[in-house]
Amino acid sequence: MSQSVNRRSRARPSATFGDQDGFTLLEGLVAIALLAGTLAAIFTLVGSLLNSANSVGQSNKTAQVTLNALEVMSVVNPMLQESGQIDLGEYTVKWKSAPQTPVADGVGYPLGTSLYQLAFYETGVRVEQKTGSLLTEFKLRQVGYRRVREPPSPLDTLPGISARTR
Repeated sequence: MSQSVNRRSRARPSATFGDQDGFTLLEGLVAIALLAGTLAAIFTLVGSLLNSANSVGQSNKTAQVTLNALEVMSVVNPMLQESGQIDLGEYTVKWKSAPQTPVADGVGYPLGTSLYQLAFYETGVRVEQKTGSLLTEFKLRQVGYRRVREPPSPLDTLPGISARTR
């Protein structure tokens, strides 16, 4: 008889409703739904971060191209070359200028008139890729100049020296 008691004591008592181990199907579905909602929010966040990083990168590229074009345009004299283009390898800088003021003699010291004539120009600048697609476009105000006189001889300003004695 001791064996039959042993068998009974080893047998598991019947499980009651609140005494179950593990997840029920409903608890598993709720956990999956919470996980899916969290992952959707994380993917949305990562997507917006990637879009922002792409926008910043594109903005930095445009700023660098604009600075390069400004540097190129600093050596262009719009009075001598109203339009043109310069190839910079990956892209081309094109410009077209129009005078905004009439050409006037510059003021110089001590004679009152400088060696140059000057005018303000408005220059439209386009920066295009090799394929012709536009990278950036802006307007620029520049001073155009042209040398129209020769400097006076330094000997003309010395007292007591005439043109005959030179």
